[in-house]
This record gives sequence, C-alpha cells and structure tokens, in this order.
Amino acid sequence: MEYGTMCQDFLKEIIPERDFSHLEIISEKSLKNVNHKEIRLDILATDKQGNKYNIEMQVADEHNVIERSLYYQSLLVAGMLDAGDKYQDIRQSYVIFLCLFSPLKDMRRPDRVISHLERRVTEELEYSLKDRTHTILLNLDGDLGTVSPNLRGFIQALKQQPQTTTSDLGNQLTQAFKDIKADQGKERSYMMLTKEEQAEIRLESAKMLIPMVPLEKRWEAALKVFGEDAEKAKAFLEENHIKY
Repeated sequence: MEYGTMCQDFLKEIIPERDFSHLEIISEKSLKNVNHKEIRLDILATDKQGNKYNIEMQVADEHNVIERSLYYQSLLVAGMLDAGDKYQDIRQSYVIFLCLFSPLKDMRRPDRVISHLERRVTEELEYSLKDRTHTILLNLDGDLGTVSPNLRGFIQALKQQPQTTTSDLGNQLTQAFKDIKADQGKERSYMMLTKEEQAEIRLESAKMLIPMVPLEKRWEAALKVFGEDAEKAKAFLEENHIKY
C-alpha cells in the first residue's frame, strides 16, 4: 500500500492549515548534533515549502516528552540552514508525539487528545512568538469523542482496537499492519529453508548485487556474504569475474 498517502492524511488531520500535496517521507532517519550524538527519528517528512515534520511514537511514559521535543526541534532547525543562509530562511518545524499515555497530566483536561504547544510571552499570553517551531502531543488514551471520526478510527487501529466509526485513515493503517504481518510471514518462510537453500539464495543475490556496489566497497560486501571468510570471498569474486 502507499504509506505516503496515509502520512499525508494523518498530517492533514492534525495540521489542516498546511498543504501536504507534495510530501517527501523518510522512515527511520538518523540526525546528529554538534557533539555527534546520533538520534534516530521514527518518521521525517518535508513538504514542498521545506517545512519539516517529525512523527514519534511514545509507548512508555519516561516523563521526558517535553525535553525530547526540544531536542528534536533543535536538530530539525539546525538541518535547515547551510553556510551563508539567513536565519529568516528557517522554515516551520513540527515535532509530533503519539503517546499511549497522557503526556500533560497536570492540565485541566488531561484527557485532551490533541495539544498544540507554542512559545508565548508570559506577561502577555495572547502574544505568540510565532518562532516557526511547533510541538503537537497526541494522547492516544484520551477522549476520542472529541476528535474527528477519521482520526478516531486511526487511533483505534493504532491501538489494535475495533473501529467504532468509518475511517479511511483507520482502514489504511489496518491494511498497513496486514502488509507488515505478510512480510513477516515471508521472512519466516525463508527461515524454514535448509541452510543449503538459504546459502544458494544468498549466493545468487550476491552475483546480482555486488557488481552494482562501488568498486572500492565490493571486497567488503563479499566478505559479509561469506562471513568474513577471505578465501571464499576471493574465490567468489574471481569465479564470477567481478572486479574489486
């Protein structure tokens, strides 16, 4: 199925004012800060204006959602500018947490499903800084009666619960889960092959794929195929006339 469509539809439910007609989506993107600490993002998307959207799933309450959102925001913003760019070129950045718990338990409405966080002047709360950074918290355990049927069905599907409403978004996610299970089934089928059959599949794949690898990396690729056995790797490359 087309997961990009599901991501577009989900973002449209959460941020209806933005245009998601052209969205580049990367799953499991790694970013590094100035100290070279690597952080892995669940989903990173960029729209045609260059605005960035980071979607994260939080299963356990580690009491650090706000702190993590600040850190992720800094990584997104830092990646928007190249040397010589102006600060005014910074685009909008959204960090979206899907929490299986109430992330803001001290609010008057801890069961609120969607909470938009932004910076405001303490002395004049009606004045928003509009600094182009946005944190959106979804309480998947909240009152689903307060959200659209489409989003409600998505959350119920995400929690593996029966859908109580007609929801295209929920149906898309349900199908995605089925696709994942089917892929896992294929993996199990591969594991049920004999070692000889598995080795033959790996060998045929190597014959096709290693010539597509850059010349300077072919030896390393061959070593991985043969479990770091240099003699077998060399024999394989020479028998198949693969330069390295």
